[in-house]
Amino acid sequence: MEIKLEGISRHYPLKKALDDVSVTFASGKLHALFGENGAGKSTLAKIISGSLLPTAGKIFIDDKPVHFSNSKDALAYGIVIVEQTPLLSLSLTAYENLLLKSKEKKLILDYNVPDSLLSLRDSWCPKLDFSSKVRDLGGNFRFYVSLLGALLRKPKCLILDEPSAFLDFDERKKLYDSLKKLTASGTTVIVITHSASEAKTYADTITFLKKGKRVSEENFHASQENAVSFPDFNFSKTDASSSPLSLTFNHLSCRPPSRPALLDATLTVKAGEITAVTGLKESSIDTLEDALTGMEKNNLSGQVSFTNSQGAHFDFNLSKGEWSVSFLREHGTAIVPSDRKLRGSNPNLTVTQMLCAHYKGKNLSSYAQHLIDEANISIMTEEKCSSLSGGMLQRLILVRELSLDPSLVILCNPMQGLDIRSQAFFTKTIVSLAESGKAVLVIGASDMPLTICSRVYALESGVCRLSFSKENV
Repeated sequence: MEIKLEGISRHYPLKKALDDVSVTFASGKLHALFGENGAGKSTLAKIISGSLLPTAGKIFIDDKPVHFSNSKDALAYGIVIVEQTPLLSLSLTAYENLLLKSKEKKLILDYNVPDSLLSLRDSWCPKLDFSSKVRDLGGNFRFYVSLLGALLRKPKCLILDEPSAFLDFDERKKLYDSLKKLTASGTTVIVITHSASEAKTYADTITFLKKGKRVSEENFHASQENAVSFPDFNFSKTDASSSPLSLTFNHLSCRPPSRPALLDATLTVKAGEITAVTGLKESSIDTLEDALTGMEKNNLSGQVSFTNSQGAHFDFNLSKGEWSVSFLREHGTAIVPSDRKLRGSNPNLTVTQMLCAHYKGKNLSSYAQHLIDEANISIMTEEKCSSLSGGMLQRLILVRELSLDPSLVILCNPMQGLDIRSQAFFTKTIVSLAESGKAVLVIGASDMPLTICSRVYALESGVCRLSFSKENV
């Protein structure tokens, strides 16, 4: 299937998400849509898949003009999209979710997994357990559940929105190897990505988008070089004597029923310093996040020693369930969770509702607009959070949390899914927070320059140990 777009635009009252974009996606090729967060990549994919109508422009399939009123129209032509955050029922098993997506009646009526689906699973994700509840699956397996659901429809065009966001290096390579085999059979594959290395390594063509416009590769990279300036990463410890804040976890362990166990974690966070924990999902980084932020209570043990910014000291036995999100909030903690879309916000909330979650004043719209201006993003206060790109949502949640003037900032996977510009922005922000005397804890430090940190811990096989400290240099 060849898809041709001519003069596609999508306008909103305060911005142009797409502005006169023309591109052809040839049949049987792997195409990359590449650009910074908010460039219009996801908007273009939604228009191709019928879930969003263009303001202007035409779509051609195999040289014939088509019009999609909704996603069902696109599905009828064999165009299937896998969203960055899959729409799955958390209370159902992986297989039950696939039953809902299947068009084959015999599959719907039969709870014995058919050989065809088992073969599909073994080709793409052999470790996926069909009997597991989706709520118990990591982001990588949730992605594959959604992908298998799309493949069941035997698509002529498959669109993947940031498919590698939750995958490790080996999983990414296997995914792209499988996608190459799919294109060899004649399927057109379009991948939205912010990773230049992935696009150059695996894609047959790359379409560069910047601020809703298609640009050449040379102009795109030239604009990136001119716009992005990285901070000096020779971070020096500042005098944080005005804040005695410190947080220490001793022999923290957590064994949730359906996620990797955290066996033993000892770490310290101090005012005026950046502390980072590196590790993969398989190393229980998500379990560590929930335990440290008070979100997980099951099978928890260890001790916490906490001194707030006013010098008040608290000791907790974690097995008693006293450590909580509310305690952290009461003592000046800002938290940016790794799950920005469902824990840090909600797709059904307006931007105003999301930004004013902690605000107790009366003029909500004015306060929300102030935070939008702080984040330097062009959006309307009444837009739905579901319309925001990952980078936009990340910036807004960070600005919301920092508006509380916290003394402790916990950032979970802050670079996940961000382009190079947004990574530079967040790195500068993290450095400035520590320089202002705040304590910063980064859980999941992938793509973050560790040279800015005063202390780095490595989480491996459920054990968290100090791997670097400037105090020892």
